[in-house]
Amino acid sequence: MSVASSNRAVRLRVRSPEGVVTGVELADGPVTVGRTAPDHTPDVLLEPDPQRWVGRLHCTLDVVDAGWSVTDNASVNGTLLRSLSGRSERLVGRRRLRHGDTLLILGDMSPDGEPLYWELTLLDPHTTQPAPFEPPPALPVRGPSVRYDWVEARAYRCDTDGETPVSGLRPQGHQLLRYMVGRSSNGAAVACGHEELIAALWGPPEEWPPSRSYTRADLAGVVRAVRRSIEADPSTPRILETVTGIGYRLNVRPAEAKDDS
Repeated sequence: MSVASSNRAVRLRVRSPEGVVTGVELADGPVTVGRTAPDHTPDVLLEPDPQRWVGRLHCTLDVVDAGWSVTDNASVNGTLLRSLSGRSERLVGRRRLRHGDTLLILGDMSPDGEPLYWELTLLDPHTTQPAPFEPPPALPVRGPSVRYDWVEARAYRCDTDGETPVSGLRPQGHQLLRYMVGRSSNGAAVACGHEELIAALWGPPEEWPPSRSYTRADLAGVVRAVRRSIEADPSTPRILETVTGIGYRLNVRPAEAKDDS
């Protein structure tokens, strides 16, 4: 791969959270996207990554049926797909890419909590554009839960009174919610073990700083901070619940289920 040299070549335009734009020519796959790690350098390097939002092997582009497709590699913070129409959604499974589609990968947050994304746009003059489609109907609210807007990096507490924007989440709180919401299926509650969540927040032990280890106590500190933001009564959590001896359970509302009022 190299900087694009032909207007007819398929290219990936990469824009950093700081606005720096580079270009990569796509010849054949697979093309790996992520950050450096011991004994691993991806084809498309997304660095600097001060908050460690980007996965080592965050997503992969490959040629399938004569067209480019992308797969999120179970990344902790997920990959968003924004079409030319401006519609954005979380990437689940493998998706076919078309000219102008943009992958959004969280790279940092502003001091005010605004998400700052890496933007990877496919420039493929040979891709056929899809016809518009009608989104599925909204699902009903089913009790205390949290909705996470992946595009805006905003969390909302949902109950019988509607939605309340969540404030005060720190970066690790966002990371915890993004991971657990990403593990949920169509808004179902999801339970995650202690060790799984520790790895999601701080990475595998081999990437920890020297003489530093992360324990359930560290995880509990992050959970307490999140509860102070998302729970109506943090002392009696109903959204981010403790599963004794296992870990934590998050009651999730689908991102698509939004009130019209």
